[in-house]
Amino acid sequence: MKTFDSKNQGTINANDKLCEVIGRNIDLLPIVFRFGISQNMGQATIREICSEMGIDADFLLSVLNTYHSSDYFPDIDTINLTLLTDFLTKTHLYHKRVTIPLLERLMQELKVKLPGTKLVITLEKYLNDYVQKLNAHIEFEEKNIFPLVEKLTGSDNISNMKTSASNLKKPGLFNQVVETEISDLILIIIQHIPEYADVQLFHDMLHTLSHFEKEQIDHARFEDKILVPRLLKLFNTKLRNDAL
Repeated sequence: MKTFDSKNQGTINANDKLCEVIGRNIDLLPIVFRFGISQNMGQATIREICSEMGIDADFLLSVLNTYHSSDYFPDIDTINLTLLTDFLTKTHLYHKRVTIPLLERLMQELKVKLPGTKLVITLEKYLNDYVQKLNAHIEFEEKNIFPLVEKLTGSDNISNMKTSASNLKKPGLFNQVVETEISDLILIIIQHIPEYADVQLFHDMLHTLSHFEKEQIDHARFEDKILVPRLLKLFNTKLRNDAL
């Protein structure tokens, strides 16, 4: 297997030192935080840290590699769905508690420095509409999609799940809309940065949005390419078994 190298390429594996992995791709730092890994990494390998903290190393590696490389795709049939929905829920929480408040603070700074300008008014409306749609999407998933993991792997009667299972075709389309809107917002900002504006402030906004966009795309890959197909497969299997 090709190992993780200094040029930020290749596959991250259990023998890699976590500090070096994050040092070469700092965007992975908030990802490992969601696993409870936040300090004293030292020179320990991913395998050693997972063993010490009781973390499923295979699942952590699947997540890290998915966020690290768009070419990587974990095994859809072996990934732990309970761990996956727990991670996705923590990701939702991170964006509600960290990313969105950060964007709102940056937006307030823009309003102070560029009061009443058309660009700021447009950005604020666009951002508020986006956050509203994102929160609705998160609520939909956590209420209708994630609970299906426990139901489909348990002893629940299939007749009680048909309505919920019908929702499995919905999340992908919405994810695509959400991701597109971040790209549109980034382009609007780049095209209309005013003369003599605080360039660093706009850079901070664009950097935050760009990181948010990448996380949303990777998040959607887990949902649309792994979670939903696996749930549909489990539902159809349960449907056939209950018919016997």
